[in-house]
Amino acid sequence: MEGLEKCGFIPVEGKYVCPESRTLDELIEDLEWALTDPDIRAIFCVRGGYGASEVMDTIPLDMIKEAEKPIIGYSDISVYHSAWTTQGLPSIHACMSGTFGDFPKDCYDAQIHMMKGEIPSYKCETETQMIKGEAEGILIGGNLSTFTATLNTEYDCTRIDEPYVLFIEEVGENIQHIHRYLTVLKHMGVLDRAQGIIFGEWTELPANGSGNFGAVRGGDFESVADMIQREFLTDMDIPVAFDFPAGHGDVNYPLLMGEKVHLSVSDGSYTITWNDL
Repeated sequence: MEGLEKCGFIPVEGKYVCPESRTLDELIEDLEWALTDPDIRAIFCVRGGYGASEVMDTIPLDMIKEAEKPIIGYSDISVYHSAWTTQGLPSIHACMSGTFGDFPKDCYDAQIHMMKGEIPSYKCETETQMIKGEAEGILIGGNLSTFTATLNTEYDCTRIDEPYVLFIEEVGENIQHIHRYLTVLKHMGVLDRAQGIIFGEWTELPANGSGNFGAVRGGDFESVADMIQREFLTDMDIPVAFDFPAGHGDVNYPLLMGEKVHLSVSDGSYTITWNDL
């Protein structure tokens, strides 16, 4: 709250923000209050964790649509990003108050600017092999495992009638689990319908146990990116970028979700812009 005040915002604390443990009813009550109170202009989440899916199974989508307020956060908040996108509303994939101000200054400044309506553009360089090209579409996605859980729900943003660009990051999942979630997205047609894909950070990857996943397919995978390239991208003809600095790592640059984004991938670098804003 002190960090928000220093940036010129007026933070208003939810009734159940501070307790370490909160019931589902308390989570729902706080979100409904934030959506319906006319004095609240945006919803800045405290932390992720688990529970957004159960909350969204209860919150009416009309309440989100009528509120027209952006929600800010990442990880479990990916569920809310999906719901907001289905209602044609923007949201911000960015750090939450638990780490607000702890990121590098450039990252922190970019989030403050975005929260004030000043949308950045990004140029990123990477040594990871990518697929060159250009794409435009509504930016959707977030945390891979959480995002996958939204499929076929009322708040599934992959059902929008507009082209989309998919962003994905993950934390604490081993390579088998990441492969499994991506396989679900493939089988559900989510990857095939994407105009482009941006892969963020893969952090806190646990050991895969005995044996290395991928050995029976012709050799061990060197990285998550290597697995994705060999298992999912061989037949794809859309631009694909890797290593965007967003997710659960030491940097988490903000992304404006639910709005049209332009992705341009070339040799060794790519750009992400929101040209129409």
